[in-house]
Amino acid sequence: MVSVSAKQIDFILDNIAERGIESEDLQDNLLDHICCIVENEMNTEDDFYEFYERILPRFFTDELREIQEETDKLLTFKDYYAMKNTLVKSGLISAALTLLGVLFKIMHWPGASMMLVLGVAIFGLLFIPLMIVLKFKDEAKPIDKWVLSIGLFLGMTTSIGVLFKVMHWPFASILILSSLAAFILVFVPTYFITRVRRAELKFNTTVNSVLMMACGCLLFALFGMGNSTAYTSSITPKYAQLMENTEKMNGANLEISASLNDFEDFQELHRSSRFLYDKIDEIKINVTAASEGISAKKAKNLKLTDLHYPNDANFVQREFVHSTGELSLDELLLDVANYNDLVSDKYPNRAEKILNVDKSNFENSAISIVLSELTQIQLQIATNENAYLSQLLK
Repeated sequence: MVSVSAKQIDFILDNIAERGIESEDLQDNLLDHICCIVENEMNTEDDFYEFYERILPRFFTDELREIQEETDKLLTFKDYYAMKNTLVKSGLISAALTLLGVLFKIMHWPGASMMLVLGVAIFGLLFIPLMIVLKFKDEAKPIDKWVLSIGLFLGMTTSIGVLFKVMHWPFASILILSSLAAFILVFVPTYFITRVRRAELKFNTTVNSVLMMACGCLLFALFGMGNSTAYTSSITPKYAQLMENTEKMNGANLEISASLNDFEDFQELHRSSRFLYDKIDEIKINVTAASEGISAKKAKNLKLTDLHYPNDANFVQREFVHSTGELSLDELLLDVANYNDLVSDKYPNRAEKILNVDKSNFENSAISIVLSELTQIQLQIATNENAYLSQLLK
């Protein structure tokens, strides 16, 4: 059995101190472990210094200072490993929920919204805040801590903004655009300037900055893309003609119906038609007013060519498709169902007279397209009423 000399003990203490072990308690513990290994495993013919270099890697992965760093984290931040485990688990859960939510939303399966909300909420409100806290502990320089934390915070606000956009909640545009603008104009330049001067970080910093700038700019560009401008523009003349035909037929129906007050059977259809026709007019005015940020009185006389946001579907989603109240899409579908019941009584076995209103036609659609769809419904209402009038007058 080999004994460790006082000279060798001094060498071990000096060497582990040079390698980054600063704590006296940790130095003593390491010294004790190394001496035990030397006394139990080293042969008398072995060179102490060579044997020492062979056994030292047992205590670390890359370098010995890792033990000091891990010890400091445990002493100053007792929940460090618990937070790391929570970080990993929350990241996996949020990724799985978001992926499933997107799949369910594409397939129009139930539960999509709940999974998306949970997935993005866990990512933005748990995963990224934990990343910020851990970065503060991992990074040595204060400037690196703050720069990376700001970047993570902007990632959090962007992800929440995307959730708001997908769910058609208000303030989505403000969250996404402001976060992306701050990311591109503030974070990426600051990240590059504070790190590129360090030789060991220069290459990675340059590559990361280019990738972040490219991704940020692409997201910024994609955010403003809606339906094809050419496609939307082609709707304008068709919409004008559709409106003209609808108004002419509706005006003719009103003139004729005034002379048929004695026909109670007709008056029932006439009241139902008027109610639904006028309600659609209110919806069109409401959607237009919301998209333009003007009063309903001004929106009433606004033409399709005067709209400033013909490609923005966000207003349509919030003010019509996913809204509640008398002017919502769900309420309109109920009124259409009641109207169809009445038309079925008046026109038995005439399926073409039934209003076929598909909810999917209004989801993620531009304002101009939604207005055209609603006007098409009005035209069919006027056509049904006109056909019934013609039948009575024969």
